[in-house]
Amino acid sequence: MKYELLEGGIAKISLDNGKANAVSFDLAQEFMANLDRAKTESKGVLIAGHVGIFSAGFDLKVMATGPEAAHKMVSAGMLLLEKIYSHPHPVVVACEGHAIGMGVFLLLVADYRIGASGEFVLKLPETAIDMPFNATLRILAKTHIDPLHHTRAIIQSQGYSPAEAAVIGMLDEAVEADQVQDKALAKLTELCELPSARYEENKLFMRAEEIQAIYESLHGDN
Repeated sequence: MKYELLEGGIAKISLDNGKANAVSFDLAQEFMANLDRAKTESKGVLIAGHVGIFSAGFDLKVMATGPEAAHKMVSAGMLLLEKIYSHPHPVVVACEGHAIGMGVFLLLVADYRIGASGEFVLKLPETAIDMPFNATLRILAKTHIDPLHHTRAIIQSQGYSPAEAAVIGMLDEAVEADQVQDKALAKLTELCELPSARYEENKLFMRAEEIQAIYESLHGDN
């Protein structure tokens, strides 16, 4: 993972965890540390993968090692989603390729998502790979994906092209591949020009019920 502080107070967090940018426990921990750093030294956060793939989701090799390691990894991933979703600054994602499973959820918790047009797939494969949705994932999927596509996208593991994903809520825009980074940076710069305290207040107010439900699902009475 790479953290950069760009001109204009933009913190750029780039996933770099092998060919598929799989989300592991260590990546989630480093990601959360970078988000905390961005709170204090940036005005906004740009999240990116690499050309061809944003993220293929959780590391299935870890899943195969046993329930303890899988639970540890997934728990860290849920905390990461919570932290992005409640981050006080504008958060924009540049998705330059495929997004699968947890990769899609990293899109859903952002404030704005720009994807690359092309032969890419965005998909929630949980049913197809015999995995359940936990409460956090259910909340995020039902909140941000068009209800008309809940059955197909969430239950039936249908894949969507970037253009289709922009219609159902997985993305906000699908643009030419060579424009994704520039468009995402421009959008984030635009959002950072809004009054920051009011942006944070309104963002957390509008997401209050979902944030509270996610918090309770992850932390219980603690």
